[in-house]
Amino acid sequence: MVNNTRKMFMTFGGNMEKTSQYVDNDESENMKPLHNTDMLNTPSILTGLSHEVRTYMNSIVAFSFLSNNDNCTENERKEYNNHIMNSCDQLITLFDNFLDSALIDSDGPRSTITKCRLNTLLKEVLSDLNNSISRFDKNKVTLMLDERSGDDDLYIDKEKIIRVLKNLFFNALENTESGYIKMGYSKKKNRLEFYVIDSGIGYTKNQELLTCDNIAKYLGKYQNTFTTVSFILSRKLIESMDGKIWIRPNGLNGTAMYFSVPEHNVMKKGKSEPVSSRIAI
Repeated sequence: MVNNTRKMFMTFGGNMEKTSQYVDNDESENMKPLHNTDMLNTPSILTGLSHEVRTYMNSIVAFSFLSNNDNCTENERKEYNNHIMNSCDQLITLFDNFLDSALIDSDGPRSTITKCRLNTLLKEVLSDLNNSISRFDKNKVTLMLDERSGDDDLYIDKEKIIRVLKNLFFNALENTESGYIKMGYSKKKNRLEFYVIDSGIGYTKNQELLTCDNIAKYLGKYQNTFTTVSFILSRKLIESMDGKIWIRPNGLNGTAMYFSVPEHNVMKKGKSEPVSSRIAI
C-alpha cells in the first residue's frame, strides 16, 4: 500500500556513465537569449502552476489522512510524514521561484557581491542537498563534489549562485533514479564556470527546455511546471550576472549543465558594503 500511495502522490520522481570532457568551445553554442522575460504570465505556465499546487495539496491532505489512521504503523507514519514535508518544501520552492522571477521582471534583481571560498561554499551546498536525496527516496543516487574543483577565494554573488545550483540539482535529481550527481567549478578566461552533471535520463528534455522559445509547446509535451519555473528563474539570475548557461550530454542520456559568470577580483568602486539581494535562497 505504501509504494502504491507513493506513486499516486509523489511528483519527484542510470547507471554510472563516463563524465563528458570539458570543451573550450564557445559555451553559447546552444544558448538562446531569454527574449520573452514575461514567460511566467503565459496561460500555460499559470495553468501548470495551478495544477502543481493542487497536486502538492492533494499529497499533503492524503498523507495526513493516512497518517491519522489508527491502523497505521509507526514506520508507515514516519514515511507519510516525510511525504508531507516533501510536498510542503516543493510547494514553498515553487512559489519562491515563481514570485522571485516575477520580481526580477518588475524591478530587476539586486546583487550582493561578497568574498567566498568556493570549495567551502560548494561543500555547504552539497551537505544541504544530501538531505533532499534521502527525503525523496533517491538513496541510489550519490551526490559528489568534483575533485578537480579548486579552492579559490573570490568575490561572487553568493545568493544567486547558490539558488541556481540548487535549481539545477533538483532538475538533475528528478531525472536520476540511480548513479550520481556531480557538482563543481573551474576558472576559465577570467570567468567562473559552475556545473551540475548527472547520470540520469533527462538530456533530451533538458536540451529542449534550454533552447525552446515556446514554453506552451514544451509544457504541452512534458507537463512539468515545477522544473520549467525553476529553470526560467535560473536563466534570469544567470543573465543578471552577465552569465551564460549551456548544456552537454553526459554518457548515454545524462546531462551536464554549465553556467559561467564573470570573475570579480575586487569590490566595485564606491560599494564597500554589499548591496542586499531581494532573491531568497
